[in-house]
Order: sequence, then structure tokens, then C-alpha cells
Amino acid sequence: MTDVALSRRTFIGTTLAATALPLLSACGNTLGEGLAASGPGGRDAALLLPLTGQLAAVGQNMSRAAALAVQGSAADAAPQVYDTTDTAEGAAAAASQAIAKGAKLLLGPLKSDQTPAVLAVAGRVPVITFSNDETLAAQGAYVMGLTPAQSVGAMFSYARAQGLKQIAVVVRDDALGNATIAAASQIAAAGGITLTSVMTRNPDDGGLAAALRADGNGAKTQAVYLPDGGAALTGFAAGLVGSGLQILGSAQWGAGDIAADANLAGAWFAAPPPDLFAPFSERFVLAFGESPGLVAGLGHDAALLAFGLGNARALTVKGIERKAGFTGVLGPFRFLPGGRCQRDLSVLTLRGGVIEVLAEVSGT
Repeated sequence: MTDVALSRRTFIGTTLAATALPLLSACGNTLGEGLAASGPGGRDAALLLPLTGQLAAVGQNMSRAAALAVQGSAADAAPQVYDTTDTAEGAAAAASQAIAKGAKLLLGPLKSDQTPAVLAVAGRVPVITFSNDETLAAQGAYVMGLTPAQSVGAMFSYARAQGLKQIAVVVRDDALGNATIAAASQIAAAGGITLTSVMTRNPDDGGLAAALRADGNGAKTQAVYLPDGGAALTGFAAGLVGSGLQILGSAQWGAGDIAADANLAGAWFAAPPPDLFAPFSERFVLAFGESPGLVAGLGHDAALLAFGLGNARALTVKGIERKAGFTGVLGPFRFLPGGRCQRDLSVLTLRGGVIEVLAEVSGT
């Protein structure tokens, strides 16, 4: 599998009404607690980021976010940043250089096709990749990226709790679509959900509601899961006008975008908790004059993870897999033995042009 690109959209400018409905308890222990360093902080960890190459802007913002994470602490508290040059060879070279300088934890690289090269030179040094390709866990990496399965899990859990057990999935023919279908099939089977229809469509094609009704068990459909954001989401949502179906969505959605789309009024979507991400985003805009996007949040949370575990002298597999997990600007998360990451996500809705929090859903 390959990485699913995440949107750069944020929650800035969105009014949030807190109407929390917890389903399960969240992870404990915020990453930023105790910023007064008692140990080496994050300096014994390394950030492997593309500071040159096609994704240089993304890598730069992740580096900036990492610096914000430990702002006000010692100058050497943040992990050292190494340029992967956005290639597998560059990622391996950056990892080797970091290890030679004493790195006990590698945070990165950003992409799935570069991660095996880092694992090949890492030896016993743990690797936390920013990729959202969960198949990398089987190769020995911890997968920190926001995955399609995390959004599907949160949305299906909340929908089932509301009595919606007959769900259709509509996607484009791309990496996100393929990963979503695989995740939805597995999660539905384990969670008491029936997939009434799984469709791969062009969002510009009309007649989506009619196509769902005509497809097998489509007449029983109660909700439709649309993982895409942007123009694809706009097209799919327009095709469901008047259908009476509950629209469900993913972290790919952008709160600012959907607030302007009347066809998405009342839709539910999974996303990192806005009360954690929005203050970070505002700080980033003040410092750098642009919105950070969700991927930058990974850089921030990785730096805090390294700082906290460094202070505890726990830059180890045991520290990474601690049961309490961590909490960052993208919400609570925990790493499981085997490399998979669980994330607690919020379920949000749009009412009267305002984004509201419906629930906090614990990762499973």
C-alpha cells in the first residue's frame, strides 16, 4: 500500500460547541506535561524529514511544529532534524547519520516507500514512521500517521451507537479509496455493521442516491460513508441530496470547507479533537503566517513524545508502547505491540453553519 495524502485544512475560524458524548475513555498522560527537563529531553531522538525535494514545504512545517512543541525549554530539547531529501536513499542516509550521532529513536520518514530503507539501517533503534500505511507495522515500524482505518473505526463506532448499522461506502479509485474499502470491510465485520454497498465512482457522475438504491441491499442503507474531502466530497454529497441518508465522513474533511456546503448540513465526520488542534494551529499561524495542516501536527506530537520519553529516559520499545499512551495536538494515541497506532478521534457535525462536537471515540 501507499500513503494516503492528508488535507492541509484546519479548524481555524470554526466555532465549536462542546456537546460531548463520550463512548469510551481516552488515553492518559499528555505529552507536554513536565516540560522542565530532568533527563536528556528529545535530543537523543532524531526527526527524519524532507527538507529538500518535492515535499520540502511539508517537512519544513513539520520541523517548525516540532520546534513549537518544546518552545520555552532548553535549546537542545527538540530532536535533531535530518534531511531525507524525499528519497529512500536520502532517508537511509539521514537515519545512518542520526544513529552515528547517538540517536536512540528515529521519528520518520514521512513516506511509506522510504520507511523500509530506514528500517534496514536502524538495527535495534526503534522507528516511528509518519506514514499512514499500516502494512509497515509488519515490517517493524510504529505507524504514527492518521490512517483510513482510524477514521472508519471512529465513524462506524459512533454510527452503530446511534442505531445505524446498514452503511454504504462510496469512494474514488485511488489510494484512499482502496485503503478505506479494506478497512471498512474488516471493521464492519467485527463491529456489527453491514456494508450494504461498496462503490467506486467518479464524484462528477450523477445519480448516486439512485445507484445506491439499485445496488443489492442498497434499499436498506441508512448511512453513506464518504472518506474524500474537497471537490470529490462536494460532488458525492450533491448526489445524495434528498436521499434522507445520513452522511458520514473522515479526517480528510476540512471543517472550513464543509461549513460552506449546505449539502453537508447534519453530516457527521471523524477528526482530531478540535479543542486540542485549534490552539496549536493558531500558535503556528501567529509564528509562521500560514496554517499548519494535520501532517504538521504529527511533527509537533512526535517532538513532544521524544521530549517526554527522553526526560523519563524511556526512548525504548517499552516507553513507546506504554499503556497510558500519549496526548498531542492530534488527540490521544497509543502504540500497540506490533506497531499499530490507536487514536481517539472526535465526531463532529455541521449545524447552522457551525461545527459541533458530538462525541469523543476511543480507538480500538
